[in-house]
Amino acid sequence: MRNSAEQLRDMGRINDRITSLSAEKARIDAELVDAANELRELLEDRFLQDFPTPKLPPENGRGDSRRRRTNLADTATATEIACLLRISERSAHRLVQHAALLAQHHPRTLTALRTGTITWAHATTLLHEYAGLPAGTAARIEDALLPVASATTVPRLSYRARRLRTQAHPTTLETRARNAVDHRRVDLEPADDAMAWLHIQLPATDAAAIDTRLTTTARALQSPGEHRTLPQLRTDVFTDLLLADCTCPTTEAAEGTIPAGAGAGAGADSATGAGTGAGARSSLGHDGGTGCRLHADGYRVRASINVTVPVLTLLGVDDAPADLEGYGPVPADIARRLAAHAPSFTRLLTHPETGAVLSVGRTTYAVPADLKKWLRVRDRTCRHPGCNVAASRCELDHTQPWSQQGTTTQTNLAHLCRKHHMLKSEGIWHYRQSDAGTLTATSPTGRTYTSEPEPPPF
Repeated sequence: MRNSAEQLRDMGRINDRITSLSAEKARIDAELVDAANELRELLEDRFLQDFPTPKLPPENGRGDSRRRRTNLADTATATEIACLLRISERSAHRLVQHAALLAQHHPRTLTALRTGTITWAHATTLLHEYAGLPAGTAARIEDALLPVASATTVPRLSYRARRLRTQAHPTTLETRARNAVDHRRVDLEPADDAMAWLHIQLPATDAAAIDTRLTTTARALQSPGEHRTLPQLRTDVFTDLLLADCTCPTTEAAEGTIPAGAGAGAGADSATGAGTGAGARSSLGHDGGTGCRLHADGYRVRASINVTVPVLTLLGVDDAPADLEGYGPVPADIARRLAAHAPSFTRLLTHPETGAVLSVGRTTYAVPADLKKWLRVRDRTCRHPGCNVAASRCELDHTQPWSQQGTTTQTNLAHLCRKHHMLKSEGIWHYRQSDAGTLTATSPTGRTYTSEPEPPPF
């Protein structure tokens, strides 16, 4: 066994190694920034040559024309980097934007990153605080925050930066808050075990009010017979308020139209839930997704979604998972409950052993409804390599254009999200499709990437 002096020496060596590796990682991040920005500039120069007059008409003259080309270069660079590094295009786009800002407007921050004085997390935090500031103000904040960044953690840096930014910003906080409302959005993030995260960006006052209402309603539902925790109750209240469409007393109580506690009791026996997940129960007197207790035939999921269910699962012969469009596998019992309350069925026949979809061909320009549904099941997402935008939010594209003798068949149609469809229409990305549905994408730099159809979901 090593003595105390040897242990201290080894620990010191390991600490030095960690520090050295962190500095090396920061240097590599800086090199990646340089490379990404260089690629973006090359593509922008290429677009200025290839598209002297943009296909999308400028809004206010030459300035808008140049801005459109720059945005096009940013998008094209992000799609290229996403494929190269096998990362999401959102992450790649952030990298491209950060690279341009660091290289063109904040070289001192980039130098601090290259020397290992700060980490990539510090650099992106600083860029966030520089955003929207006039050049002079951003430079003053950079001077004040770089020493802080080199000596403290990211959360402390962020706190100091927010206060400094608020003090130095030439626009009042009230005005900025009004403008920020335009960026409100809701994002879905798949998680494991048939779960998902729902992220909402909205005004802080509304968020706080919603949070308080969820807690107040959840606490009102607590009783000696209630087995759910407060976080579970808050989640179930949130789900029911968005998905329940009946007017039973407990729903109205949660919405504040009648006193809580009237009508069906909140502490009644639980049942397995489809809407809030297996084993969960609706918070407002609904029986966990199988319907309102006062409306036995009701079912709270009303949005149109694609759930592909193996026929043997539907018949109860086996428990092979179903496939929820844009997410992935969900348990068989949830799929059967969804099917039991579905107002109608689309017959997409599948082979019970191979799962192969049986399709009929079409040769007209307009895509028939049944072929659209078949392709939506086959593709599930945008077919651009790495893109995971759900097929329901994409556009059907003729891989070989109809004007160039392309046919309307399953071997010449594929879903592309609006962005990738635009890049194809602009001639920036090019696609070929094989008879088996494999899509080959060629990037602006000439690299090729393949996108295979997803295997059958069961």
